[in-house]
Formats: sequence, structure tokens, C-alpha cells
Amino acid sequence: MDRHPSTITFRTDRTGRACEGPLIWSQLAIWDVFRWLPPEDTTLNLLVSCPVPPGRDLPAVLDALRLLVERHDSLHTLYLDTPDGPIQRVVEAGEIPLRVHDLGDVGLEEATTDLGEALRRPWFDIGADLPLRAAVLVRSGEPLLVLLAASHMAVDGWSFNIVRGDLANLLADPPVVVEPGQQPLERIEYERSAIGKRREAKALAFLARHLESLPASMIVRVGDGTPNLDWGLIQSPALALAANSLAARHGVPPATVLLGATTLQLAAYTGEDDAALRMIVSTRFRPASRGLVGAFNSNALFRLDCAPARLHSETVDGFLRRSADMALSAYAHCEYDPRALDTLIADLAERRGIVPDGYCYFNDTRYSLMDAEPPAPVPQDELAERVADLLPATKLRSPVIDRQPKHANFFMFLMDLGETAELMLCVEHGFFGRRGPLGFLSDLERLIVRFAVDETATADALHASVR
Repeated sequence: MDRHPSTITFRTDRTGRACEGPLIWSQLAIWDVFRWLPPEDTTLNLLVSCPVPPGRDLPAVLDALRLLVERHDSLHTLYLDTPDGPIQRVVEAGEIPLRVHDLGDVGLEEATTDLGEALRRPWFDIGADLPLRAAVLVRSGEPLLVLLAASHMAVDGWSFNIVRGDLANLLADPPVVVEPGQQPLERIEYERSAIGKRREAKALAFLARHLESLPASMIVRVGDGTPNLDWGLIQSPALALAANSLAARHGVPPATVLLGATTLQLAAYTGEDDAALRMIVSTRFRPASRGLVGAFNSNALFRLDCAPARLHSETVDGFLRRSADMALSAYAHCEYDPRALDTLIADLAERRGIVPDGYCYFNDTRYSLMDAEPPAPVPQDELAERVADLLPATKLRSPVIDRQPKHANFFMFLMDLGETAELMLCVEHGFFGRRGPLGFLSDLERLIVRFAVDETATADALHASVR
């Protein structure tokens, strides 16, 4: 039976520290997303869980939650619209909603699913409500698990993983207390500095150069502007094994294998000589900002030349290393005011005579990336047989999704790349002609498997195989 809802009471000492300021670049980007979402939309609420170590009692858990909130400004901040633009206001003292739930005879996994959704789903009014809710699951008085739900205005996926790790430290006996990362209001100083402005100018120049010459199909919306998205989901152990094996063999991150192969196939599907993906990137490049908890994502532009002359006789190793280099270049040019990019795009679109409302996105959504251990590599002489054995386990389906990504013709979500690769794709109806997301995902599995098992394959042959 549930107990009556209670709260986590917190109080901070902000002597000498600002309580209010404008939004930082990445907060401004997510703020603009919130502006076009339907009223009371909850698709951008996030959820994480953290197990409680044996022996910790409920008062110790509640104290850890209080400390957690006090350590990270974004967890007790309001986000307000004003005549001078949006601002963030750190609340110095207040209460976070808390629910203590007695499991009774219900299994922990079942209760976590049900209570987690009940905690995540209610709307956060980001101008009036603090952007965090917590629940503690107990059995016979012993706390077993903490659930945290937060608004995307306060955290991104990577930030929420930092929060979860910090809570795990605070729940230890004795608690492990490390210096919290840079706070969002402290980040403003960097963005206004000479070095911050230079990095922004460099990023905008890079983006302008590429957006000026990108194929129109990578920019222009298909249809009348109203999202009409087809969704597909693949769960594939064979794809995971192939991608991780390629990464280990060629010395690139596993996600880069997916990124390069997705872009190659996107070029083939659209009949273009090159293609580009807007990557959702965690912009934690400076030591000061690596532990920042907040909405701290930005868009980076990954563009890959897939013209026949460029791909001709290019080995898989060469292709993947080129993909890794292009990814690094994209990461180096993604710190900027998103509204400055909007202005730049509008100017370029006018010169090109196009309406820039349809992009292709790639989002690595794995929260636990820092904790993940890559699967053990498989010897090359065993790989083909292992992959073949796993292929029958592939699952493809068309999920019903209530999200409507705006400005997107194509949006790939990478959700898992451990023992099983899990990717979800939405595609604007008609973007590929009659080929939809399930066909793309199935071909992507086939492409990456061939990358992995055929050591004689070349990039141009692979490109031709999915055209």
C-alpha cells in the first residue's frame, strides 16, 4: 500500500553565487523544443533508477536524496519566460515531491515498471514546478530502489547518468562525496568569454560551409510540413556482434560504426553522392563542464562523402576511420547559440531557394554509456558462423510512438549496443519512396554484417548493395 506523498526538503547557501540568469546555449535549444510541443506534453520527461545498497535505511536514503538535490542547481531551478527572453532561476530552498511505496508481495521489476511510468508521465510546469520527482521502493521497511523522474529542461540523458552515479555514491556506506560539476549559471561565463565566442564563430562557419552545399534532400521537408511519421524498431544480437567486432578490429567507437553505415545507406536510399546526419551531442569537451548537470546537448553535423569516386576501392577500414575523423570534426564544431544557427540557416535557405524544415538525425540515447563494458571480441575466423547463428533472433516491428520529432525527415535512435543492438527509426512518409523504416533497418543490419564478415568488401560495393 502507498503511503501518503511526502517531500524532500532542501536548503542551499548561495552566498556570493547568482540565483538567476539567461539560459545557456544548450538550454535555449531545448527551451525552443518545449515552445512547439503540445500543451502539457510529457514525451520529454526522463526516468532513471538507482538500487539501494543492502543495510541502508530509509532515513539514510532520504538524506542522500536531499544532498543530491542541493548539489545540482538544475534539479531545483525554474525556467521562466520574460519580456527580455527566457531565464533560469535557482530556488534556494523548497521541496521536491517524494513517494515512498511499499512493495508488499509485488515483484520489484513489475513495481518499477508501473511506478516508474506513474512517476515519469505527469507534466512538469517548468515555470512553476521544480523539475524533479522521486520515489523510494521499500519492502518490509527496507529501501530497495530509488526512481527519479525529471524534465528534459533540467537534464539530458548524459546528465541524468551523472545524477544517478552521484546518488549511488551518496547511498554508499560511508557516503562518497565528490565535488559537483560546473553549474549551468557558471557556464554562462564561458559562453560570453573571448574563447567561447571564438569557438562559436568557428562552429557557425563550419556549419555554414556544409549547409551551403548539402543536397536539398538532407534539408527540405517532405510533405506539407505536418509530421506523418512511420516508425520501425530492430532488436538484433547479430547487428550488435557485427558492430562491436568492427569497432574492436578497426579501433573506432561502436557507435561510429552505426553512424558511418547509417549515413552511407542514407546516401544510397536517397540517391545522393553525400549525406549528413545532425547528431545529438553531449558538449562536455572542457574539464570544467564534464560533470555539468543540465540540458547540455547540442547538434553536430556529420557529413560523409559517398560519391562513387570517393568510395571506389575504399576498404572497410578506410571507410570507418574516415567516419571517425568526420565525427571528431563534427564534435569540434558544435558549441554555438542555436538561434544564431537558425538565422544562418534562414539566410542560406533564402539564397538557395529552399524551405529548410527536414533534417536527418542520429541520437545515441544510451544513459549508461559510461558504465557499459563492450562484449568480448570474437575471433575473425569464428565471426561469420556466430553472426549466422544469431540472425534468426532478429526482431523487427512497427511500434506505436506518441513522439513527433519536429523538422525531421529521418530520426535514428540508438538505444542499446551491448548483447543486442536496439535501434528505433522514424521516417517521414514518402522520404524513401515506398521503402520505409523497417526496410532501412533490415538493410542496415545486412550492411553492417557484411562489413564485419567480408574482409574483401569495399565501400562502393556495400553502397551499391543497398541502393
